[in-house]
Amino acid sequence: MPIYEYECESGHRFERLRSIEERYKVICPECEESVHILISLQGKHLLAESFTVIGHDGTVLSKTQTTERTPLKIRKKSGKVVNA
Repeated sequence: MPIYEYECESGHRFERLRSIEERYKVICPECEESVHILISLQGKHLLAESFTVIGHDGTVLSKTQTTERTPLKIRKKSGKVVNA
């Protein structure tokens, strides 16, 4: 089952694990108003141990290995993944 992100008319945001058939049968848990589904990026909670930069022609431009798992930040407007 997918996790859907919702927002109510008052601006409260929350997530719910719902079946596809029941994705619209949700009300806000805080104010009980109607909600709409937000379009969000999948995999927004990424962790990386290495970073690879690939050019337009498919060649590897640079590669970095880390010893820590680094949380990534995704820019919502562009969808680009950047190091946090």
